Amino acid sequence: MLRTIPSALGTGLVLGLSPMAAAAAFAAEGPNLRGRLQFDALIANNDEGSTITGGEVRRLYLGVKGDLSDEVAYVAEADFSGPDVTLQDVTLAYQATPSLEIVVGHFKPPVTNEDLTSDTQTLFLERSAYVGAIAPGRRVGLAANYVRERWGVQGGVFGEAKDRDLDGDEGETRLLAVRAYGDLLPGEAAMHMGASAYALEKDTQDPTVSLSQRPESGRAPTALGTGDFTADAARFVGVEMGYGQGPVTFQAEGGLIDYDGPAASPRFGGWSGQVAWRWTGEARPYDVASGTFGRVRPDRPWGQGGFGALETGLRVSRLDLDDGSITGGEMTTYGAVINWLPVTRLRLSANLIQASIEDAETGVTDETLLTVRAAVDW
Repeated sequence: MLRTIPSALGTGLVLGLSPMAAAAAFAAEGPNLRGRLQFDALIANNDEGSTITGGEVRRLYLGVKGDLSDEVAYVAEADFSGPDVTLQDVTLAYQATPSLEIVVGHFKPPVTNEDLTSDTQTLFLERSAYVGAIAPGRRVGLAANYVRERWGVQGGVFGEAKDRDLDGDEGETRLLAVRAYGDLLPGEAAMHMGASAYALEKDTQDPTVSLSQRPESGRAPTALGTGDFTADAARFVGVEMGYGQGPVTFQAEGGLIDYDGPAASPRFGGWSGQVAWRWTGEARPYDVASGTFGRVRPDRPWGQGGFGALETGLRVSRLDLDDGSITGGEMTTYGAVINWLPVTRLRLSANLIQASIEDAETGVTDETLLTVRAAVDW
């Protein structure tokens, strides 16, 4: 639907200001600041007796968002947590009709439910190993989102995943992505069903591919890795489902990706499933505009006569990067999480992951990882 944007001009007229004064007041308001800050601490141990401890600023996003008109909105955000500043969502969106939105900029292709869910709203601190390895990541592109009352279709064309110099050669990487989804239940309960796919055409000047993944903790060492192999193209197909009613939410998704190469054409895949329960009764609302489950908002915030919201969850995931001559390994993870939200947008979490890693050279290795996080966004 079209955004409802409060008009400073209209407000000024209501308050008795002249149109010029109202326009000046609107300009003085400027864009809205946005951002997030996440502090992590990790304790990890494997069955060989090796222990890793450490902390980090997992994310420090700073940016702005605003509206140029009732139909045109923008977002510009960057991550300052690492040694280099990296762009996150940098977009310009045009609401062409009440149902159709056109977006251009640097953002995520419409692939998988979990990757499109903001990390401020995911159940676990990190996305599943399956999504982390398969999702193509933010790219410069052009997309369209068509949303009706209970279903939506998203699609777009994208280029490189990272900044690179223009070399004048024909053969830059191209990615075409599409996703369709719907809510099958009327009323407050939501039954999400969806599917997404993408086709990737690799840069002919640099057809190298390498997949790797950590055991679902941003601070942990890499557990799986295919090494470099050559591929001209890739095709991904995935399915997703979810159910939410009151304090319970269940989600699952899985998919396969096929690579075409002159020496090897491997197929990799994975899946994940998770269930959550809010002990304080809150729901995770379903957002049909994005086809994802949204933010938990405490019914009785801390300091206002309540405890906040308390949520627990369980997850199991599987990622297979072994096929033919490519031996990237396999990993199964079991996770448990507890999230306490004293107030909306402040989250304190503890995330326990048990990972079983199968490698052709080293055999099976078990790792246990405990991550705690303090996070706030605005």
